[in-house]
Amino acid sequence: MNLRIFEYLLALEKHGSFRLAAKDCHVSQPALSIQIKKTEEELGVLLLERSPKSFTFSPCGQEVLKRARSILRQIGEIETLAQSWHNPYSGTLSLGAFPTLAPYYFPHILDHLVDVYPKLQVNLVEEKTQVLLERLQTGALDAAFLALPVAEEVLEHGSIFSEEFFVGVPPRHPWSKQTTIDSQQLTNERLLLLEEGHCLRGQALDFCAQAGIGEMLNFRASSMETLLQMVAMGRAYSLIPACVAKKNPAIHYLRIIGGGPQRTIALAWRKSSIRRELMLELVDDLAREYQG
Repeated sequence: MNLRIFEYLLALEKHGSFRLAAKDCHVSQPALSIQIKKTEEELGVLLLERSPKSFTFSPCGQEVLKRARSILRQIGEIETLAQSWHNPYSGTLSLGAFPTLAPYYFPHILDHLVDVYPKLQVNLVEEKTQVLLERLQTGALDAAFLALPVAEEVLEHGSIFSEEFFVGVPPRHPWSKQTTIDSQQLTNERLLLLEEGHCLRGQALDFCAQAGIGEMLNFRASSMETLLQMVAMGRAYSLIPACVAKKNPAIHYLRIIGGGPQRTIALAWRKSSIRRELMLELVDDLAREYQG
């Protein structure tokens, strides 16, 4: 069996089209079709269920796809291993982070990574937490910055930093004359939160449940920038993590007396990663960089 068939099948899954899959794989459409038919004949099973104008993967084809992803990932790891054997600090390193961290943390560390690891080509990816977890497990990402806890058994992690949440209020809000606020002042108030799928939402809701704070039910922000604009315009107040607050001075921030919610950011990677030693070094390095 030719390993190229796995690339063809994954391209078919990605594009849902023989024409586009062939273009992506830099082969002719007939060549791609013939190779898939030949593989089906060798295996004695149908990988695709075909109709005149479309196709779907058969149950067997779906199982082959799972193994194709794993095989190609392992091939990529072998190539990376060979490269890192000569220099573990060279090659491509793909790092992910979720949307309420990436725009504020990536710019902070990028120059440092370039300076300290000049032979590493660092690719930065911003996605929601669930997408990052999926890409970590498939090998599409080497590591990702996630908010703890990280429950995936196939991953390990090292903590980078912890940060508190501030209460962000409009500049002309009566509370803007204060520098701190008691959580009891927030009781029965309603605040603006991000929509489902953002880990920041869950962290805020946990605190709100304890403090008796309600949510604005008529609006949920789809991004941190939208949330910040709503607060700045006097439409709402919200809980803002420290790294975001530092980049948005137009809003007034209050520290919660006695301690409010916090989040701990960790770098997570697959336990099986061949670059584990590099990941451990990155954790120590970035933790020192944050404290400095």
